[in-house]
Amino acid sequence: MTVTVEVEHTEHGTIHVVTFARPQARNAMDTALLTATIDALDAVDRQPDARGVLLTGSGGSFSAGADVHEPLDDGGRRRMELFTALYEQLTLFRLPTAAAIEGPAVGGGAEVAAACDLRVAAAGSTFRFPGAAFGIPIGVARTIGQVGLSTAKDWVLSTRTVPAAEAYERGFVQRLVPDGGTVDVAHAWLVEVAGQDPETVELLKRLFNDHAGVRDRVAFENDVLRVQAESAHLPSMDGDLPRTVRPRRR
Repeated sequence: MTVTVEVEHTEHGTIHVVTFARPQARNAMDTALLTATIDALDAVDRQPDARGVLLTGSGGSFSAGADVHEPLDDGGRRRMELFTALYEQLTLFRLPTAAAIEGPAVGGGAEVAAACDLRVAAAGSTFRFPGAAFGIPIGVARTIGQVGLSTAKDWVLSTRTVPAAEAYERGFVQRLVPDGGTVDVAHAWLVEVAGQDPETVELLKRLFNDHAGVRDRVAFENDVLRVQAESAHLPSMDGDLPRTVRPRRR
């Protein structure tokens, strides 16, 4: 099992804790884990009493990003499709989402954390967007929205490891807590939000995303990733884009 889901009942509804469960691989995201995460979020979305989702990792890591050891018969096209589907799904998810980050959050793992509404990070955790080192143009859509253009360029173009304290100072992390305390703090925030009117919370999330242009940025970056996966080369900004098609989730 690559993903586990626990349902916690509160006074106002249920909180669903989705945990990446590949600790032997630092929760690296292979096709199975991505599919299981998408399916888990779909299942939560269908629950009328659901009030929030908490994402975390097992074994002291949030996620090491894409699993570089996974055999990929299609050159990675299907896995990239799943990454883009998960990014969009989380970014536009109707319920509040919180990421509880212990240890490293790298590449796709950092992107998933960035797609959540709230990030709670342990003091010893780190973030890294290494796409530029591997020829994968990720890290733009979500980091700009969280930290602004200049800091996003710093982190994404250099691919350097960003300590939790810096991420907190820049506003990428909203709660900085001692190691081991992230789940409790993220859960407390979700319970607090669960006490508000759910229809208003859902509408406010849509207003925030639309006002900040998040939907358009995510759609454009996903197009870049899909074109690259399909053609095996970096897309031309003039010839290949924009396309803006929805991710294929199955």
